[in-house]
Amino acid sequence: HIVHVTGPKELDSVTEQLALTDEQAKRWRLMGYTDQMGLAMAAADAIVSRAGATSLAEISARHIPALLVPFPYATEDHQTMNARACVEAGAAFLVADADVEGAQFTDYLKTLVEDETARQRMSAAAAAAKTRDAAGLLADVVLKACESKSAQ
Repeated sequence: HIVHVTGPKELDSVTEQLALTDEQAKRWRLMGYTDQMGLAMAAADAIVSRAGATSLAEISARHIPALLVPFPYATEDHQTMNARACVEAGAAFLVADADVEGAQFTDYLKTLVEDETARQRMSAAAAAAKTRDAAGLLADVVLKACESKSAQ
């Protein structure tokens, strides 16, 4: 099954471009927006996403293997830098926006859909980043810094 969130402005054009058959539509949930992204991610075996910091934090915290397509017009191309960090950690694939219709995107997507071992490896890499524990880890550092400051 596919959950596809387009953004409200693109919903009509994406619906038209997809031209899903009745059979395909049974497995393809197309939405302009959802306020239930956490539930959608919790059900996901893999995700195709932009590479904004908040999205990546959620993806990493949930240990979801990802195919990342950075938004090319983000300030100072920071989404590409974000995505590269995930790729270097082994938790994601990266394809430039201009290459989405190319063979590399297709190959990566097939890997995410068909290769359970690859998904498990990527999920383990995301888990190793400890994003889920980030708030607690940061709090520990702050407390330690405060304790050392008050001891002076």
